[in-house]
Amino acid sequence: MQRIYDFFYRFRAIANLLLVLSFSLLLIFYQDTPQVRFMRGKVMDSAAVLYTPIEWLDTVFTLQYAYEELEKKYITSQIELNRLQALAAENERLRQALGFKQTSLFEVIPANVLSKSGTSLLTSISVDQGAEDGVELLAPVVDANANLVGKVVALGDASSLVQLIHDRNFRVSVREMRTRTIGILGYYDPGVFRIENIPLNTNVAIGDSVVTSGFSDIFPPNIFVGVVQQVDPGVEGYVKSVQVEVATDYHRLEEVFILKKNES
Repeated sequence: MQRIYDFFYRFRAIANLLLVLSFSLLLIFYQDTPQVRFMRGKVMDSAAVLYTPIEWLDTVFTLQYAYEELEKKYITSQIELNRLQALAAENERLRQALGFKQTSLFEVIPANVLSKSGTSLLTSISVDQGAEDGVELLAPVVDANANLVGKVVALGDASSLVQLIHDRNFRVSVREMRTRTIGILGYYDPGVFRIENIPLNTNVAIGDSVVTSGFSDIFPPNIFVGVVQQVDPGVEGYVKSVQVEVATDYHRLEEVFILKKNES
């Protein structure tokens, strides 16, 4: 009790002020004389003035919170949109590959690209399909548009190594579609694919399509390779070379399709 008494004695001035204010407010709000009504209005106006900045601050903080929430939802929606766009692109590639499969004499084994390697020895990709999935050594490989990618050169149970058309040691027999000229396509200078030893009197032109010839135990005929980009003048008066722009960009490969000849 002594402690309580000492506390109230110490803060008696504040206690008296609060008591007087409480009593005054009771008189103001429970009396109905003109003077009391006037004072009541003044007090309410003052309270409204004090409340206005508080309400403004509350609005600012509320809007800030709402903005942050909308920003989070926007980021989430953008990530979902990117995912759906990637799925749509993948779906389109698979639809195109399905169309190729329906008209092909080959069984098509889809495979995801695991890694890419470009060295002086071999330019290649590794894929996630192997012998257990029916992949065979030297099987031809195409992209989702049925453009030539390369061939399988090493085989594991669950993965394969694909030598790319971009490798310096890769060669394939091709045919120029308009003139039906046959030649051997290879990768020579950086970024340059060339068909060598074309007869000088052959009327090959820029823009002509180039496909596999079928004169191979590995590649079936009519797999699209690219288009003629440049026709070089004849060498020693009897042959010329043709530069080809290949259709496949191996830097962008995400999935490929390995061809396996149907036995039926």
